[in-house]
Amino acid sequence: MKHEKIIPSKKYPFKIFEFHSKDTERLILPHWHSSMELLLCLDGLLEIRYPQSIHQVRKNHLFLINSNIIHSTKTPEPSQVFVIQFPLSFIRQLTEDTYTQSIYFEKELSQHPVLIQLIKEIHTIYQEDSIAKRALVMSKVYEIISVLLESFSIPTVEIKDIRSVKNLDQLRKVNRFIEDNYNRNLTLEEVATTFNYNTSYFSRYYKQFMGITFIEYLKSVRLNKAYSLLRDTDLTILSISNECGFGSVKSFYLAFKEHYGSSPKQYRQQFLT
Repeated sequence: MKHEKIIPSKKYPFKIFEFHSKDTERLILPHWHSSMELLLCLDGLLEIRYPQSIHQVRKNHLFLINSNIIHSTKTPEPSQVFVIQFPLSFIRQLTEDTYTQSIYFEKELSQHPVLIQLIKEIHTIYQEDSIAKRALVMSKVYEIISVLLESFSIPTVEIKDIRSVKNLDQLRKVNRFIEDNYNRNLTLEEVATTFNYNTSYFSRYYKQFMGITFIEYLKSVRLNKAYSLLRDTDLTILSISNECGFGSVKSFYLAFKEHYGSSPKQYRQQFLT
């Protein structure tokens, strides 16, 4: 699991961007960042997975990811999503140091008309790079924070997802170990022993706070690496299978097809035509 460092966009104290996704099978692995994130689905469907829940964000729906919450994402259909990521220091300044200390914000903003209208206006305005337009974007951001504070504040003690925050350091160490050793025959028992856990307890602990099992995470790490190697290199399918820690070409083929809906060879051909 990676801690994603958010670098603000040029000329703004936050990161603002839009992404288009055509890959309907790829899962972005569980990760976290200290920034607060607002995501507006402009088209398609965005799936946000928390350790204990899955949320579907459809067209014209809005979702908020609080600071330091483990999450992963997937787009089950071709999608267009507009994102604003607010660094923790910026949000704390605007909330007079109450955010994460005594309050978080509700995640299910769904179809809140005022917030969605404000973010759509930002989506239109920010593409025109001028001092006046940047000032207007900033004013809209202040309005958004005002609405969140007024209508969507929740005491930190009521946020169930906060339980994962306390485990971030340990989970980061565990997942770094997995990511450093994915290309060999890594087992649940070995990882549990390495971090002084009983195997059965570790299996439950990992699933509870990551939202996926150890085996699922390991397989996703391997498949993500294979995904990149198929796209960016000329390595043979056999070499990629070995490089990514699969026991055989057959197991690689089955795992890839189950996850992405096509064989490794079919996937690679998409980039050659």
